[in-house]
Amino acid sequence: MKNKQKRLNIIAGVLAALLMAVVLWGVLLGSNPLHTQISDGVEPVDLDTIDLRSSGVEVNFSDVILSGQNETRKLIVSTQTGTVAAKLTDRLIRQLDFDFLKKTQNVSYTGTGYFVVDLDNLTAASVIQDRDNKTVTIRIGHPYLQTVEIDPNRIIIDEVEESLLARGDIKLSVADYTAIERDLRSRLEEKFDTASNGQAADALAVKMVREIYEPVVKAIDRRYSVVVELR
Repeated sequence: MKNKQKRLNIIAGVLAALLMAVVLWGVLLGSNPLHTQISDGVEPVDLDTIDLRSSGVEVNFSDVILSGQNETRKLIVSTQTGTVAAKLTDRLIRQLDFDFLKKTQNVSYTGTGYFVVDLDNLTAASVIQDRDNKTVTIRIGHPYLQTVEIDPNRIIIDEVEESLLARGDIKLSVADYTAIERDLRSRLEEKFDTASNGQAADALAVKMVREIYEPVVKAIDRRYSVVVELR
C-alpha cells in the first residue's frame, strides 16, 4: 500500500513538473494560442478613391463630366448692375428749338447683366486626361453677356420740366415707350459688355468651373487635379 502511494506521488510530481515546464516555455516565448494572424487578402483603400485597378477598368473622366448632357447647363459666372438715363423732349413747335417752347422729362432704367458659360457645349474633345501628370484639363468657351434684365421697381420717371409756353405732361404712345426701352436696354448692354468686365468674367469662369468639377474628379481618383482653360 505504501509502495502504491509512493508511485502515485512520483507520477503527480512528474506531471506537475511537465505542466510547469509548459507554462515556463510559453512565458519565455510569448506564445499566445488565442491570438493568430489571419489574412483575408483585402488591401485597405482610401475611402475617397474608387480603386478599379484590379478589375482592369480605366475610368474615362470625360464620361463622368459630360454625363447629363440632355440638361441645359448655363453657369452664371458674373453679374453687373448699372443705370442709364434718357431725356425726353416735347417741343411745342417741332421745327423750333427754343427753351421756352419745349418741356423735358428724365427717365432712368436700372438693370442687371448676366455673363454665362455654356457647359452644355462641352464635348469629349473638351476634356483632356493626362495620366502621367495626373491632370484633367477642361476647355471652356469665354463667358458672354447672355441677357440684361430691367428691374421694373427701379424705373424712375422724373417730373416734367415745363417752360414758359410748354405746359402739361409729355404724352407718349406705346411705340414711344417701346423705342425708349429698346434704346436704354441697348445702352445697358454696351455699358456691361466691356473688355474689363469680360476679363473679370474669364477669371471667375476658370475658378468656378474648377470648383464644380474637381470634387467629381477627386471622388474617382484623388491623385488627379483639374485644370480649366479658355478656348
